[in-house]
Amino acid sequence: MQTIPLVLFLKTEWREINSLFIIQKTEKKSFFFPKKYAPSVFDKYVTTVSYGGKDIQLNLYDTAGQEDYDRLRPLSYQEANLVLICYDVTNPTSFDNVTIKWYPEVRHFCRDVPIVLIGCKTDLRKDKEKMRKLKALDLVPITYLQGEEIKKQMNAEIYLECSAKYRENVEDIFREATKQALSARAKARHRRKKKKRCTIL
Repeated sequence: MQTIPLVLFLKTEWREINSLFIIQKTEKKSFFFPKKYAPSVFDKYVTTVSYGGKDIQLNLYDTAGQEDYDRLRPLSYQEANLVLICYDVTNPTSFDNVTIKWYPEVRHFCRDVPIVLIGCKTDLRKDKEKMRKLKALDLVPITYLQGEEIKKQMNAEIYLECSAKYRENVEDIFREATKQALSARAKARHRRKKKKRCTIL
């Protein structure tokens, strides 16, 4: 069985972090969406995805987003084939952090690793109470087009949205992540072989 390590970034001060439950949903047939999440430095989750007629084992690393863990987080980047950067579509601050914090950090430690950008909590765009609170702060949800624009600025491979609470597009994210990770690994192997041949010559 092939093993593909992935790194998943989370802003763990969010409540009800959909990003984390994307992983949990694949591990259990019964889906439980808790109200609170206790952040940790690193959590590892393992799931299997069928792709191209093969079973692919994905090792996903949930890395804490608090500043207290900034020095520890890069330890999880080793051997990463793909980085998933997630943000809350109803939290403008988390959206801003994609380009202010996460993208620069990823490019510093994972220069050649592809990125998939994910907008989470899409169900809350239709939540009246959430919209009322945003309006009171003179804010609006992040749109799909805004996500696409940031994806282009980052040169990310693809932009996807999901609602883990209602299981919308979760499987699509894992299929696309597997596809991109396999492609990245194949390209890395090709570069190593090419470099080795040049060294011999």
